[in-house]
Amino acid sequence: MSLAKNIIGAVALTSVLAMTHFGAVHAGDGTSAWRPMKPLHAINFDVGRKHVLSYFLKKKGVCDLTMVVSDRPDVAPRGSKLPSLQSVRFEAVIEGGKTARFDTAEGNSLEYACPIGAHVMTVRALNQVALSTENRK
Repeated sequence: MSLAKNIIGAVALTSVLAMTHFGAVHAGDGTSAWRPMKPLHAINFDVGRKHVLSYFLKKKGVCDLTMVVSDRPDVAPRGSKLPSLQSVRFEAVIEGGKTARFDTAEGNSLEYACPIGAHVMTVRALNQVALSTENRK
């Protein structure tokens, strides 16, 4: 892909990210339910202070995942401008039958599963809690 296409894609995804904030799933305590993702159908999550928009392409039996991560946008009052969002785009290839987990610095994660055949992916939000082994007997 050319640089211009990547920039246009990132701008378009950032716009969608800002407009779809209300439909996001909020990561709570524990583990949320698995949600299906169809190829090229974006799904949104709020994970801690971050907002994630992700989609995938099916390519030769693998899931080619793209995630756009930004700070959660504040809702602008009617008539005011939406805040400028800075986003980072990540790409990962997940083999059919495997899962991948993406962590944030706040202890929240998203886990993606790519089934064999890569026809649909599933994703869930996780809230991880660190446990100490010192207190166990």
